[in-house]
Amino acid sequence: MRSRLKDARVHAGYTQKQLALILGVSQQTVSKYETEAITPSHFRTIREYERVLGVEAEALFPDIFIEKTSHIIKVTQ
Repeated sequence: MRSRLKDARVHAGYTQKQLALILGVSQQTVSKYETEAITPSHFRTIREYERVLGVEAEALFPDIFIEKTSHIIKVTQ
């Protein structure tokens, strides 16, 4: 199954390396997010994915509960 995250990245026209530079993470980290080997645990990373790719976090990371209140995101796995 293709990752929603990978689909969004490709649709936005980014390589893993380009997205990693924008997000301030390694290319390996982006790869691991896309293969679901790991999930982001920091709200800043999730918000940056939303901003850069223009897709809501709930669509990118459907297995993570994200509560948005007053500019705070609570990540629960």
